Amino acid sequence: MSLANAEARPKDLSMQPNIPAVQNPDNVHDFVHTGANTLAGRYLRRFWQPVYQAADLKIGWSVPVNMMGENLTLFRGASGKFYLVGNRCAHRGTQLSTGMVDGEGLRCAYHGWKYDATGTCVDQPSEPRPFDRPLKIAGYPCREYLGLVFTYMGEGEPPEMPYFPHFDGEGLVVSHRIVWPFSYFQHLENAIDEAHIGFLHAVSPYQGGINNEVPRISTEESEFGLVQYGSRSNGVKRATNYFMPNLTSWAQPPGFPAETDWRDMLGWRVPDGDHSHVTYTVTHAHLTLEHHEAFHAHRQKEWEDLAKMTPVEEIADDVLSGRMRFNDIPYRGSGADMTRIQDRIIMMGQGSIVAREHENLGEADIAIKLLRQIWSRELTALRDGKPLKNWARTMPPPRSGL
Repeated sequence: MSLANAEARPKDLSMQPNIPAVQNPDNVHDFVHTGANTLAGRYLRRFWQPVYQAADLKIGWSVPVNMMGENLTLFRGASGKFYLVGNRCAHRGTQLSTGMVDGEGLRCAYHGWKYDATGTCVDQPSEPRPFDRPLKIAGYPCREYLGLVFTYMGEGEPPEMPYFPHFDGEGLVVSHRIVWPFSYFQHLENAIDEAHIGFLHAVSPYQGGINNEVPRISTEESEFGLVQYGSRSNGVKRATNYFMPNLTSWAQPPGFPAETDWRDMLGWRVPDGDHSHVTYTVTHAHLTLEHHEAFHAHRQKEWEDLAKMTPVEEIADDVLSGRMRFNDIPYRGSGADMTRIQDRIIMMGQGSIVAREHENLGEADIAIKLLRQIWSRELTALRDGKPLKNWARTMPPPRSGL
């Protein structure tokens, strides 16, 4: 398991003042509460969402997972396929992830009740006669793509899986997972806020020339979501793609000598609860097959070196508590780790759920305004039972412009 997977939430979350006291299930401007009875939660469940990294779950293993406030169990059957079911046995309510994978099913450790891929109990060894009613817990379909396990938690037949052809072909696709102690929507808005890069990430050298000046921001809705453009005086225009409902795409400079082009990046922001979320990042590195092994070794060395340094969470806590100045954060190398620290500080500093009623948005926030308008429009249609926009299942590669 990677270092990123082991990243834990900070122990002290006392600096979280901006949390709305009341959530209204019919509020079309509430994008942050994602329980099954909320509009945002119902909307997110209409799309395939990543729930785990495939390589981190061995055949015959099961683990507890959280998705949008639901406690669930992910297990991997004898065939290597993934299954997602409820977290408690229908018999006596014990935690199912402690049980045993049996073929393509999961058997409870308490009395051996067995559940199939749909969450239906198909065997009760201790019962001489079958129950006169079906016994079923939650069960959601799973698919594997880009090294991630995706699930569909909505009603009816699942839509087609998203597909990104620019991640096919020659090159290497890797993923990692990070837990963040604030709402997923804050991270989505940060990802399309290019105006902050030259300030917040000024000491992150991998950002390259995009730190040289504050860009002029423009945006437009697209068939897949929206595109945010950052235009500069030299004529360069950088495009950041946002894929509805919770995926962003960007380009990142290469960090390994054999790479022949900028990396293609995908980042899903998936709420595990209302006040925290998981980012699943997929990286497509452009390099030939002969360099794959060396790239993996280089990447592993980066994680090992970072593991010897002060944890990201500790640095963020020190800055937020005033024990360290922002400008005194020690340099962490040429990778994305500095950016991760800086983003964590800024978004934790907003509170686990930002109080938007106190904001003062300007012209540079035009993409954030459009994003909120799109979400409000879609949630209004969902609330009123009207047709939702049929978003494209793919998007073009990002354009770095640099």
